Amino acid sequence: MPQIRQDAVGGALSLALGLCLLFWLIPRWVEPDDDLRLPVSLMPQIVAVGFMLCGAAMLTRGALASRRGSGPATDGFAQGEVRGLVLMILVLLAATLGFQAFHFLVVAPAVIAVSMWMFGPIRPVDVVLTSAIGPILIWILATQFLGRVLP
Repeated sequence: MPQIRQDAVGGALSLALGLCLLFWLIPRWVEPDDDLRLPVSLMPQIVAVGFMLCGAAMLTRGALASRRGSGPATDGFAQGEVRGLVLMILVLLAATLGFQAFHFLVVAPAVIAVSMWMFGPIRPVDVVLTSAIGPILIWILATQFLGRVLP
């Protein structure tokens, strides 16, 4: 079995996710609203294009690096990586249920804190500040500038 760089695999997945979001998910599930200053689908489309650009860059980097023979190659995912991925998916599912039951400003700090803790060792001060300031900035951006109501 040929060895594949992790950048190429991650880039291909990000590119596929961006394409899926841009051409299938967003047009199918985002409903237009004429009362807003900006279209509802604008921000999801920007995020999808970002996924596509970053995925294409990672895919290109991974493909070029494998020809040069440099960098780590993998035959598959390690058990710890799969465990972390499953745990992050469970956190996001819990966040989705939490957003339906509680307000955004109640659930978002907990989701941010848990996500930061999962990604690596971070100083407690950074976790507290990011968990407190991040949701407030997102709420101000969504409600004041975009005219959207958060759950």
